[in-house]
Amino acid sequence: MRVDRRKFLLGALSVPAGAVLAKTGMGLLGEQSAASEAVLRAADLKLATGTPFPLVALPGKAPMGQVYDRPPNYETPAEHLIGQQNYPYTDNEYYYVRYREASVLQLTPENYRLKIGGDAADNEITLTLDELKRRASQTIGAVGVCSGEGRGLHHPMIPGMPWTKGDLSCAEWTGVPLNDLLDEVGVKSSALHVSFGGGRVISLAKPQYWRSYLLETIREYEPLVATQMNGEDIPFWNGYPVRLVFPGTWAPTWTKQLVEIDIRTTPNEMEWSGREITPNELLPFSLIVTPTDGTQIPVGREVELTGVAYDKGAGITKVEVSQDEGRTWEPAELEKSYGKYTWRVWHATVGFDRTGENRVLCRATNAEGEVQPTDPAPDVMETGARKETAAKNFAGVYEVV
Repeated sequence: MRVDRRKFLLGALSVPAGAVLAKTGMGLLGEQSAASEAVLRAADLKLATGTPFPLVALPGKAPMGQVYDRPPNYETPAEHLIGQQNYPYTDNEYYYVRYREASVLQLTPENYRLKIGGDAADNEITLTLDELKRRASQTIGAVGVCSGEGRGLHHPMIPGMPWTKGDLSCAEWTGVPLNDLLDEVGVKSSALHVSFGGGRVISLAKPQYWRSYLLETIREYEPLVATQMNGEDIPFWNGYPVRLVFPGTWAPTWTKQLVEIDIRTTPNEMEWSGREITPNELLPFSLIVTPTDGTQIPVGREVELTGVAYDKGAGITKVEVSQDEGRTWEPAELEKSYGKYTWRVWHATVGFDRTGENRVLCRATNAEGEVQPTDPAPDVMETGARKETAAKNFAGVYEVV
């Protein structure tokens, strides 16, 4: 379903019945204010740019927040997370970019080969790109997000890639189900891990980029060996021509420029993370998309917040907002689901009755009762803020005038 995102987000639809007027520290806005002035939406405000980094356009990409130029790491401005071309997915030109090496490998369609085998495989096969594309395919919407999500928002700063709110995106991916390929080559009962090799040089110590999943996790989920993103070839900066897509998990293990699948009886010594292999499941998370941080909002006016929420695929059942740092919460209105791995768009109406900096928190709850935490974990510094989803860290911050 294609919807004009600008018309949708910026006012074509009214706030659904039941959308909230969240509490502020000074109480609810009065009935006279609510009745006399319309709710402000993104189109009514001069939005601040949704990234603190300079806007730079890579070839084939729109201007994005340049976290680093080499290696290329660019975050999506928050106002472009929900795209205009294929609602509610991120447009290809705004899908965030994450690499660990300075020079991105260029693979040509003619020379591309995917090798599938390993000591726990019954057989070994090698596929060309055309052979891969001729196999039965599946399309799944999925959120891709870096495990260092929001690291740059912490105070004091935490070492590592200083992402803010744009190291995530959501797309429709099309490709061959990984489980079909594993069944084609045959998997021995002794298989433990499946490792995925990228064709790019990372370091002298680990010359090929390998990431691994537990075989049991692969069987439980719906991973794809993807060749398309949002109905087009995968962009060069996002893994062209083939990448692993593992819905419901953190995206650092979604190997880009995938050239080898190794079915193993033992852990891979070249595993890039060097950590124990786990299911790597996404945690419940929500984020305000508009208004963007730093946007000026008139005091005494109601404003519509629009955001996204997602989890490992259990399903988001509730999003709430808070204007008192999590002491009280009010429900937001969820839009329909576009798939269990696709983020849910939500809306809430809040009022600001004091000038100065105002913060709004949001939190998501999934069908298994898992709730996005309000506060950062006690060991956030030790873990490098990896997989940290605290609502306080991702608050919307506005200048009320």
